[in-house]
Amino acid sequence: MPLENAQDSVQKWRASEGWLPRTLHKTYLIPLAGLFLFMLGVIELLRQYSKRQGGIIHWAYEEDLPTAIWGAYTYLPLIFALLAINLLDVCAQDVLRLEPFFQLAKPGGASATVLFNNYCCNAFTASFIAFRNRHWAVLCAAPVSLIFRMFLPSLLAGLVVLDYGNWVERKVVNTWPTIIDLEIQQVWLAAGSSGEGPLGSPELNSFFMPDPADYATPPTSLPDDQNDSSLLTLNQTIYWSNMTCVSNSLRGVLPQTVTNSTLTSHLPHGQQIWSWNAGNMSMENIPGGNKSSHCQISVALDTVIGSDDQTLQAKFWEPMGSDGKLLASSAFTYDDCSSFKVFGVIVDMELAAGNVSDSNVTVLACSPTYQQAWAAVTFNPNASIADVDMTPSTVKSLDPVAFYVDGIHDLIASRYLTSESDVRLGNNSQLNVSASNDDRVIVSTDSTIPWGFPTPVEAQQRSFVVILTVASKAATVAEAILALGLFSIAALTYVYRHRPNFLQWDPGSIAAQCTIVAQLFKSSTKVMFSEAKLHLATTRQLRQWANGKWCEWVEEDGEAKIQVVDRSEASLAPPHPPPGRRDPMPHFLRPILFLLECLLFAAILTLFGVSLAYLRWKNINSFFSTGATVAMIFLNFGPTAIASIIGSFLVSIYRNLSSMEPWIRLQDGMVNARQSVVENYGIQTPFIPLFIKRHRRPGILFALSIACLGDLILRLLSGGLFTPQLKNYSSPSSDLSNLYNSSAMVNNVKQTDIEISLVATGRLLNNVSFLQWASTDGKFLMVPFSIHNASDDDYTVYSATTRGIGADLDCKVLPDVVADHSLSWNYTVSQAGASQTCTVDIPLTDDLTSRKGKSVHYYAPNGTSTFCQESSIFVLAFWDLKNLTDINEATSTALHCEPKIHIEDFHVEFDSSGMVQDQNAVSGSAITSGGLFQNASAVLADFNQMLTGKPRNFTSHRFNYSTTHHHHPHHRHDWSGRLTANTYAATFPHDFTLKPRHLILSVQTVYQTVFSTHLALWKDNFLERIPPHSAQTAHGDLLDSLWGFIPSTSLVVIIICLLAIDAVALIAVFALRFNRYRGPRVPRSLGSLIPWVVQSRMLSDLGDTWEMSERERERYLLEKDYKYRVGDFTAVGGPPWALDYDYDDQRADSGIELQERGPVD
Repeated sequence: MPLENAQDSVQKWRASEGWLPRTLHKTYLIPLAGLFLFMLGVIELLRQYSKRQGGIIHWAYEEDLPTAIWGAYTYLPLIFALLAINLLDVCAQDVLRLEPFFQLAKPGGASATVLFNNYCCNAFTASFIAFRNRHWAVLCAAPVSLIFRMFLPSLLAGLVVLDYGNWVERKVVNTWPTIIDLEIQQVWLAAGSSGEGPLGSPELNSFFMPDPADYATPPTSLPDDQNDSSLLTLNQTIYWSNMTCVSNSLRGVLPQTVTNSTLTSHLPHGQQIWSWNAGNMSMENIPGGNKSSHCQISVALDTVIGSDDQTLQAKFWEPMGSDGKLLASSAFTYDDCSSFKVFGVIVDMELAAGNVSDSNVTVLACSPTYQQAWAAVTFNPNASIADVDMTPSTVKSLDPVAFYVDGIHDLIASRYLTSESDVRLGNNSQLNVSASNDDRVIVSTDSTIPWGFPTPVEAQQRSFVVILTVASKAATVAEAILALGLFSIAALTYVYRHRPNFLQWDPGSIAAQCTIVAQLFKSSTKVMFSEAKLHLATTRQLRQWANGKWCEWVEEDGEAKIQVVDRSEASLAPPHPPPGRRDPMPHFLRPILFLLECLLFAAILTLFGVSLAYLRWKNINSFFSTGATVAMIFLNFGPTAIASIIGSFLVSIYRNLSSMEPWIRLQDGMVNARQSVVENYGIQTPFIPLFIKRHRRPGILFALSIACLGDLILRLLSGGLFTPQLKNYSSPSSDLSNLYNSSAMVNNVKQTDIEISLVATGRLLNNVSFLQWASTDGKFLMVPFSIHNASDDDYTVYSATTRGIGADLDCKVLPDVVADHSLSWNYTVSQAGASQTCTVDIPLTDDLTSRKGKSVHYYAPNGTSTFCQESSIFVLAFWDLKNLTDINEATSTALHCEPKIHIEDFHVEFDSSGMVQDQNAVSGSAITSGGLFQNASAVLADFNQMLTGKPRNFTSHRFNYSTTHHHHPHHRHDWSGRLTANTYAATFPHDFTLKPRHLILSVQTVYQTVFSTHLALWKDNFLERIPPHSAQTAHGDLLDSLWGFIPSTSLVVIIICLLAIDAVALIAVFALRFNRYRGPRVPRSLGSLIPWVVQSRMLSDLGDTWEMSERERERYLLEKDYKYRVGDFTAVGGPPWALDYDYDDQRADSGIELQERGPVD
């Protein structure tokens, strides 16, 4: 029949819907596209969120990263990647195995080489072969599936990466922006000028202002989640001072020796008094000052000098008083110097043989200014100022009514009444005093903040943290691959809806293919295959025979048939293969290749084991060696690459063995239909037989399916082999030495100031400052060590055992009383076998009322007996007491508390600056008796009395006036009471009624913190310092840690086990299937099967099953219960190699009948 008529006759293949596997239906492809679209959308959403927020999630410290969170972000993308790969692979495999049938269904026919195409067993070359053959459907599936398999797992496994970055959060922090009243400032500054108080101690100054910088700011509580790199920025008022000085020098001034015996009689031998006089020294005007002013200064200064040859410098500073005048006994006289507030003189001299050989007198006149402004202030983690962004329009002078400027001048004078042995130039000294004045103002201002109720303000916290972020490049490539998958699915959905299709069922089984040959191939074509003697031809020779031939559709007996015609100019002669020539066996059944594959598996297992053992047994100092680096690189990149290679390797074994398995069984003969011709071996995805019972395979294939499933687990685990872990190490250290005698304690409480400790406690409880050698909970002073850290690492951490000294406080609630003119309680105190009744009488005054809700007051018991005052304190708290007339109706709680010294040894971890990071009590180390316990108890008793007793008076020795502040009730009770009220409010913010249990906890916290802070700030007054020549090295360890991605031991062991299973599977396949198949080829295509069945008796039987469904054909063949064989049938007059009924089956006629066919049309 002419070709055009033949094309018309096969239009029914276009009109009718042929069979398609489920994986090529819209019901499968559209959900698969939805999965890809969902993955693409989630990746882009995560990327945009990470870009805008600076990361997906963050942690302050590396060790805070939960393994579960990291595993979720590692495994979930990988799980989705493997799911997408396998779902697409099932679809792609159906496209590849069915493509020859769709090519044959084309109305115009196809090249005869299509009959011998097999894309399934050539995963890497399928795309190239399809491009050469112009099979576009295969090009839509094969390369996309390969790209998914090779790249998507690694891309999605590394989609979310761990990195460092800045994390910005909005915080609400507490500040105390109000400066205390002027008279209290006078007390503080007077104490500083007398060498007492925080302004009189450099060590205490370092606590109040560890890094004075250029500005003072109100105290600010740092958020609890701070780490070592966080910066806090907020808007607040800043304070600073500028000291502008001018100077004039006079060289060669010779002093006069003072001979007045009244003045010189008390001098040590060899010392004398020299009088320096420099008159009418003109000073320049300060910038911006009165230009008409002509300041002249004269100075008369006496110095006590020794007779030794040396170089000396004498300095003297004197400020003006609040009345604008110098003291009556001033060393300076001046004229027209109203622009200056501080005068100074610096005398540099060189002595030789008891006389002045050279000298230089420098007179300085300075004008300080005190200013404030509104600024955005950035704080370091230690509360020091990192940066200030000032608003220029808000700069103004500090109001002298609010700040005691004269006290600052007093401090300057007290600091510089000194004599030093080094010579400094006048300009340097000018800068020195200017800087000192600025520092004094900053520390003074910073230390004069009342710890009342805080003011909440908004702030920004910027932290250098560990973040989980999206790798942008990996996300871009992954999205491109998923988009390619979407395009492929769209193309397949469109193509297979319009393709001609003659399939009525799945052609994967031998019986189905024989049915196609019997029904659709023309008789003359069967004769052609028979006469071509292709039974023993190899696959390569079959393709050579098919070159130049064409498969076209013709009509025979009213039915559409496929006819193979020769279109070449010269017909090729039938191939005559040499005897014994066969297709090469798959790689896993060739001895040499099998040996190489076994060696590869052994090498991989060895490398995994050696690398893991190497890293496990090396210490931290070896982690950066060459061997460790190589091991880490292998364990980092090896598992993913190896898992992909092994996965492809196992799938290749499965697919090749799946094609071979029915023919291996058939060559043994007497094989029933279930084991051979009806089983669909065309489905070459290894996971389907595990879940669909009707596709269950022989044992060896089922075992390989399980091995492939194990490889899927291997690929999953390989993505999370490295997990973030923190490894701690310790080594003995000689950097520590004992600084104090931990077995002795002296009682010098009267030489300390409780108010300074109360202010410091306010800072500690509000996270404004940090105190060295205080426990992390603030309840103990740890006896300090001397640390000699020679390394450049400021974050070195040590561990050692030291003694902790603190206090316990036992509090009990007293019954309520009714107030008339006063409140009165009695309670009994028992200590050391003695007991006494203590009384507290509190007059009803306005000090009891509170405008802020909670009001807490500390009192000492009445009477002159010190027993009650040393052994107990009384605490009274009110809730919302606005007027004294409502005192009986207000909610109140009264407590009496008895302190007890607590001395115990602790195992402490601390850094090189003495900041305690962790402590654990040493079991059984508590000290409850002995001299140390008695002395410490005495210190606690005096401290307890000081906490509720009268404050001290401070006197300025320099200016001979005293200032007492006992008249101000704020100092007697309010410090500790305010701290307790603030602590209660901060710890229990949701309490709407005053709860005694919570009040007790707040009182205990404040009391214990104040005591330990007092000991820490004044430790040299309580602890006995060891002389430097007697100091001994303390037993301690240097702690170090390694945080990073360390291979998980359990996962490595599981991976080794899975690899071992794969190796056993490989060996088992070789042992069971080597030399088991002796045929010339394994029919993996329809064309390679035709020569073996065209003369078969089973062909005519199967032709009757064309109209049957797959299940009906299977049932039909099983009911016949024929036995089948493939092999040499020449003994019964058949071909040298064919597939037919086994002639040993008595129910089938022996021999093979070749029916005569008519001539080819």
